[in-house]
Amino acid sequence: MSYINVLAQAAPAAQPAEAAAVTTQPAGAPAGASTQAGQEQPSMLSSFLPLILLFVIIYFIAIRPQQKKAKEDKARQDALKIGDEVVTIGGIHGIVRDVQETTVLIEASPSVSLKMEKVAIARVKSK
Repeated sequence: MSYINVLAQAAPAAQPAEAAAVTTQPAGAPAGASTQAGQEQPSMLSSFLPLILLFVIIYFIAIRPQQKKAKEDKARQDALKIGDEVVTIGGIHGIVRDVQETTVLIEASPSVSLKMEKVAIARVKSK
């Protein structure tokens, strides 16, 4: 605490008006200078600009590629047809024998058929 603040707190309640009106200045500040004089407030745009820029960068690095991949996966699932050779996300290789709305029947070997969701198809092998 500064010396003036200590005196102001220790002074009795019946002090003259001059002593009550004493204000403190930061050390090294010229007399009569206000601490807020000369400082301009930044505009709202300049204060939010880094946040907006960060969101744009995240959009182009993370969100947009993920949306593009989801669109490609949906197109690949809709294009499945009987006879396609596929690989599932579990690594099972097989041939599509039946296609329904959300499922496919995959023949893994001549005596083994597996019913799987379309989303479980990782890729379609080219013929």
